[in-house]
Formats: sequence, structure tokens, C-alpha cells
Amino acid sequence: MLNKNRGLALVFSLLAIAVFIISGCGDGEMEAEVAEERTVLEGRGIYIGQIDTQSVEIEMAGEPRYFALGDGIDLSGIPDGSEVAITYIEDEERPLLQSIEALGVEEEEVSQEEGIYVGQIDMNSVEIEVDGEPAAYAIGEGLSVEDIEDGSKIKFTYSEDEARPILKTIEVIEAPEEDEADMVLTGEGTLIGLIDSRSVEIEIYRAFMLDEGVSVEGIEDGSLVAFTFTETGQRAVIDWIEAVGEYMEGEVMHGTLVGHIDSQSVEIRYVQAFTIGDTIDIEEFDEGTEVIFTYSVDPHRPLLETLTER
Repeated sequence: MLNKNRGLALVFSLLAIAVFIISGCGDGEMEAEVAEERTVLEGRGIYIGQIDTQSVEIEMAGEPRYFALGDGIDLSGIPDGSEVAITYIEDEERPLLQSIEALGVEEEEVSQEEGIYVGQIDMNSVEIEVDGEPAAYAIGEGLSVEDIEDGSKIKFTYSEDEARPILKTIEVIEAPEEDEADMVLTGEGTLIGLIDSRSVEIEIYRAFMLDEGVSVEGIEDGSLVAFTFTETGQRAVIDWIEAVGEYMEGEVMHGTLVGHIDSQSVEIRYVQAFTIGDTIDIEEFDEGTEVIFTYSVDPHRPLLETLTER
């Protein structure tokens, strides 16, 4: 009787194992069927743009559709409004994008240069000096310049644009020596004449950044203005500016507002007094001469280091 019970137990155990194996095979077949149902589809449409970090909108057959981004999808180089070819998988929540390619978009021409990073003009643009000529560049999407010191020697790439060139990459080759970018500055202007035997006046056209909270709204181009500014490397920042009817007393500068460069910077024509450096023979220069000069900041007045005819 004991042997018979043991035999029945063995039979039931084998049946249970068989059922488990059969059930497992059934689940596998169902998963395979589901996988087959997730067919990769192809389509074309107009790329409307990115909705958020995980989804995009594409117009297909005149109707907007929203796609989740699959792993490894790269949207760089796909302009909004461009025609695209896509592959995707239909999903319960929203289609899952597998690939996307812009059609008929010309490859962007990118140039490379080296220069001196002068500084930020505003939140969206910077000034870079190449071969002695300063130029404004828009900051490309995703690019940060916060850690680049004014006066740094840089290598950068950019693409041309109707408004201004767009920076694509920027890399510091050589950082400025300590205090050099702040203490030795370069300028251009017209020599007005001697104030006394040790000082001279130069008329300068110069671009200024507007400090946070400073505005020239309501000040017309050509207006006489009083202003104060702070030197920051090759860029000067206006701390305060006001249109005036006549020259004011006190430690302020006066000049003519030439015009707006952009929302955060202006150009002003003004006369600056300089102390003449020991190495400069001012008698070599006539009044009215166009000059290029270097100078260092001094509490009393800037000190001319070099002076050459432009």
C-alpha cells in the first residue's frame, strides 16, 4: 500500500511539472505575438518641434501627432518646419519614435577660428576679437560661456547667420595672465590735444554693456548723456546713464549717445583724459590724428602706455 501511494505521488509531480512547462511555453508564444504586433512603421511629415525633453510634435497628413522619443534619438540639425522621414512603433499611450531624418536640409557650413574672448555683450551674445578686429557672435543653443575669462585666447567654431554668426563650440587655448586682461586695455580714437604737459584728451567711440537694471529707453540717439562706467577687461559696463541738457558737475563722464548696438549694449562718443606715459613722445602726433592706444586703469585717470597712428 505504501509503494502504491508513492507511485501516485510521483505521477502527480510529473503532471505538475508538465503543466508548468506547457504554461511557460504558452506565455512565451504570447510574448512573441505581442512583439510581432509592435511593427516598426515608416512615415513622412513636417517636424513642428520639441514639446518637452521626451516628446516631439510632427504633422502627418495635415494632422498633428505626438511622439515619445525612443532611445538614442538625436534631434540636433533638424530645424522646426522641416520635412522629415521617421520610423515609429504604435503604442497605447503615444507612438514611440525609433528614428528621424530631415529631408532636403542643406548641411550647415561651420568655420573655425582663433581669437581673444573679449566678453559677454548680453545673455545671448559675446564679443570675440579676431586678427585685431572685434565682432559679435550669438551664443548657440546649449553652449555656455560662463567659465571663460575675459581676455582668454580661444579656439571656436561658428556658422553664418543673417543677424550675426552663431557660436557652435568654444575652447580656451590659453587663459589670461592674472590681472593682465583688466589692467592693460586697448582703444581707438581721435587725438584732441594736450591738457597740460603730462596729459592729453582723446575722443573715443566705444561700445558699452548696460549693467543689470540700467536702461537707455527714452534716450534718443544723438542725445548728450552723463554716465559712469566700470572697466571689465576689454569691455566697459555702464553703471548709470541719463540724458542731460548741459554738463553736470561731479565724477561723471559726458558724451553723445551714438546708438543702440542691441538690447544690452550701446555706443557712445566721448572725450577721455589720459596721463601720458614716460615712453610716449606726444610731440610726434598732430591734433586730429586717428590713433590706436593702450592704457592701464588708474584711480586718478587712465595712463597711456602706447600711442600709434591708425
